[in-house]
Amino acid sequence: MSKKEKVPESVLRCVTALRSAKSDNDRFASLFVVTKLIKADECDQHSLKLLYDAIGFNFLNRLLKSTEVPQDCPPFIYKSIALSIVSCFCGVPEIVESDSILSIIPVLLDIVSTSDTEDMEDNLMLVSDCYTCIQAIAFFESGRKALLSQGCLLKLTEVYVEEMFRHDQALQLLVYISSKEGKHLWDGHEEPFKQLVKRLANDFNGDTTEKKFELCKMLAVFLSNGPRFPVVELQKEDWPQHTLLTLESILCSRIGTSQRDSALQLIARLLEIMGIGWGLKFGPNPRQFLLLLVNLACVEVRMKLEDRTLEQAIESADILVACYSVVELFITFMTSQGFLDFDAKQREQAYCALKGAVGSILAVLHQTDEEFSHEWTIPVTDRRTEFVCASIRILGSWLAEETSSMKEEVCAVLPFIITVCSRMYDERKLGTISDMPDPLRFMLPAFCHLAAEDAPRKIMLCQKLPQLLYDYLLYQWSIFSKWLALQPTVAADWLHVHTTPEEEDVAEANRPESESAIILVCGVFMNLAVLEPELVATDVVFAQLLKFCITNLQPLVHRQDFIVLLGNVAVLGLLLLRHHTWKYAQGDSAAFRYIQGTVSFLWDAHNSEESCDSLSLVISLRYKRDWPDLAELWFLGMQGLSNVMSKLDWIVEFIVDSGWPQEMMKSLSRIVAGAIDANTRTAYEDFLCCLLRAQPAKVRAVILENRGRHTCRTHSMKQLIALLDDEKLA
Repeated sequence: MSKKEKVPESVLRCVTALRSAKSDNDRFASLFVVTKLIKADECDQHSLKLLYDAIGFNFLNRLLKSTEVPQDCPPFIYKSIALSIVSCFCGVPEIVESDSILSIIPVLLDIVSTSDTEDMEDNLMLVSDCYTCIQAIAFFESGRKALLSQGCLLKLTEVYVEEMFRHDQALQLLVYISSKEGKHLWDGHEEPFKQLVKRLANDFNGDTTEKKFELCKMLAVFLSNGPRFPVVELQKEDWPQHTLLTLESILCSRIGTSQRDSALQLIARLLEIMGIGWGLKFGPNPRQFLLLLVNLACVEVRMKLEDRTLEQAIESADILVACYSVVELFITFMTSQGFLDFDAKQREQAYCALKGAVGSILAVLHQTDEEFSHEWTIPVTDRRTEFVCASIRILGSWLAEETSSMKEEVCAVLPFIITVCSRMYDERKLGTISDMPDPLRFMLPAFCHLAAEDAPRKIMLCQKLPQLLYDYLLYQWSIFSKWLALQPTVAADWLHVHTTPEEEDVAEANRPESESAIILVCGVFMNLAVLEPELVATDVVFAQLLKFCITNLQPLVHRQDFIVLLGNVAVLGLLLLRHHTWKYAQGDSAAFRYIQGTVSFLWDAHNSEESCDSLSLVISLRYKRDWPDLAELWFLGMQGLSNVMSKLDWIVEFIVDSGWPQEMMKSLSRIVAGAIDANTRTAYEDFLCCLLRAQPAKVRAVILENRGRHTCRTHSMKQLIALLDDEKLA
């Protein structure tokens, strides 16, 4: 049968009447028949479309915009009838997505945002019909874009914050739009967002009915998809603290599974923003509560993952992601001073709980690897890919701090992890999808540690990880260098400028993530350079990597605010150059500038001028803040420079001519015995001995002209004294 034959006779009659109407009055009379037909459930979507076309949008639009109404009629009568009719057609996507319906969005938003005015007191059904229309429009991406372009965020936020009529529906719309549009939705609307969250948090904290858990879910959505504010700014607000205490009360009570899941999801988001350390400041027994929380999260992870397939695990993805967040936060917290304040039993409990959760993650990754035959071709946007990447992130966080346990299980899934990392990186380079997870970035700290152990390192090399990391380094460097080119030069006195904690937080947040990624990649390569010398000498990847270090060090030399990145690139280059000295026997201009920058990095680390009495050798002010990250690099760099000096004469000549050995001896001659760190003294001594062996006459003169023997005896540099007395070097 044709579509026309399927349409009810009553609908066809109405359509005929509407089409034959010669005036708006005739159409108006037929509208009541339309309403009856729709309410009688006689219309499918095709019938509704026939009725809508027969009425005509132009007629409905005239009713919406009409300001003249019959005498003794309410002023909004025509609007009310028009929207009542439009709302009846909101179940038809073709109608809702049409330009004509989208064009009435300003009218809809205007009505809901003035719903508390006196004029609206007798037109509450009109407001309800507006919300029906807006909800239908918001269901479609094109509809959401149209709503946002007309300022729906601000208007709906005002409706909720000011508790206007149907403000609960305004809130539901905001939740839905936020969940669909993601983290950038509120960019440029930070202040209204703060008002919205504050109001919602206060409602959540004050509610004592079942509605509390609905508000809990909504607040979690906003915290997941809202702009990030500096923690110091949020600490001035009352709602985060009150929300934490409310959640503590909920989680310590007898509640159902769905209620517990809602509370876990919200507290995970809250602690992601504020930090575990902040959570220890409130409540009667915050340590005990945090232990309870991490145990709850770990037990939930095990229950949802153990003996489950990937498909089964994804059914619980929402709560698992929240528990993953708690687990990751606590793993990071374990390395802080705050965790050491827990007693030994509490620390052991937390460790065992976390280990159990990570064990179940390893198991599901291993099972997934087997299921997909050691490959990963699932689309990037598939929930399975997102879940696998989230699992790899947790594993990376754990392995960054703990590599001694579950070694066999880790090695078993390592090839699969690298496969997923490689696949996701290939997709990331295409740039077709925004906010894509980056499992390779999550695993970099773990790769640093794993590269230091024989079994996982062999797997990493077998999986061609060095090539992947080199490509990833170039990708991150391109992002960083473009960003750096746009930054102003740092003032010479920048270290002496007083900054507030808030300003430091903002400055740190503005630094690109690519900076830390590059530093971590350098760390992995350094371990490989030390532990796989034959590979470094023969594999083309390491030759390319050395060229990268030589070429790209120079832009960092004059950037005082990137000293850690400078040190990593400089020292990695030295470790690689040791195995490729034959390529740089003559010292081309690029290699010369690289050595110049490297020497500058090592030379500037210490001085006596900045000590209180100029009688001690101290860490330079420029290096002091980052010295925990620089100390090992500096010592490794001193050793690496000594190694290449023995093979490249031009480097020795440059160093002697630079004045560094002279300055080193002057500093040592000025300071008193014991006023230099023992390890630093040994590094200086080994370095001077290497120079002395390479150019005996020239370096001997430099040492002796600065009270060399006396200085060496003062600082117990016995090896250097022996070389000075060695007649063969005389």
